[in-house]
Amino acid sequence: MGDHDQIIRCLLENGRARVVAATATETVREITRRHDARGVAAVALGRAVTSGLLLATLTKDEEQVTMQILGNGPLGGITVDARSSGRVRGYLRHVDGVPWVGASQPARMSLAEAVGKQGVVNVVRDLGMAQNYAGQTALQTGEIDSDIEHYLSTSEQIDSVLRCDTLVDGEGGVVASAGVLVQTLPQAGGEPLVEFIRQTWDEQRLSQVLLEAPGVDAESLARRLLAPISETLQILDSRPVTFACTCSRVRAAATLEMLHEEDLRTMILEDNQARVSCNFCGEDYTFSESELELIRRKGQPARPAS
Repeated sequence: MGDHDQIIRCLLENGRARVVAATATETVREITRRHDARGVAAVALGRAVTSGLLLATLTKDEEQVTMQILGNGPLGGITVDARSSGRVRGYLRHVDGVPWVGASQPARMSLAEAVGKQGVVNVVRDLGMAQNYAGQTALQTGEIDSDIEHYLSTSEQIDSVLRCDTLVDGEGGVVASAGVLVQTLPQAGGEPLVEFIRQTWDEQRLSQVLLEAPGVDAESLARRLLAPISETLQILDSRPVTFACTCSRVRAAATLEMLHEEDLRTMILEDNQARVSCNFCGEDYTFSESELELIRRKGQPARPAS
């Protein structure tokens, strides 16, 4: 799973701009499989997952990015957790009821109707410090990658060009998923270069590359998109991309410990068990009546010694 998926970090034109490119086909395929997301829903989840991966690799330190796309379309919302190590997970609030778009559509599928054009983009960056960085901007297009580009330029005030896409076949299954981010660097004078790239990348460019070469690797993807200036691309490092979920039985039990005692009593007396499901991976954790009783007792205040 994700054996051929990777992220590369690069410099362009001797450091005038940075480039991050990611291929995530197998990873997105696994995530969409877990949520039974096909067609438009798979494309939306794939674009969001790839965007989150790109956002999480912008610092030298270990970083976790939580990104939410909350729109007024039938998808309801998309949440992605991505780490700078290349591990990522994500889920859709609603999968059913999303309009189907068949294989006769252009390579780049429009998501505006499914995501919605009214809503917000929320991004939380966790660098392992005392406080996290959080930013929010309004949805602009509902196409996800352009909304994240707007977030970077507006909230984080970094001139950026972001293109992500996921292609699906006639059955709605994932064929390819990838993305590229180009950003200015402080005091590097890269604004004209980023603007040149923005003007030359029409909305179908990345999609056409993926259509022609769905198995393209991250370096080849970046060089194809950045031609004719790709000879100035300097690769700094690469890392694998994989689906990974941090849920566990211990974390599920901790969730139950947060419930009121009366709620736990109801589960014990009426249901005789409790099931905690992870939104990200779909894993179910079942707790028996005796396990619930132990959790209930754990939450009770200690009695004073007689």
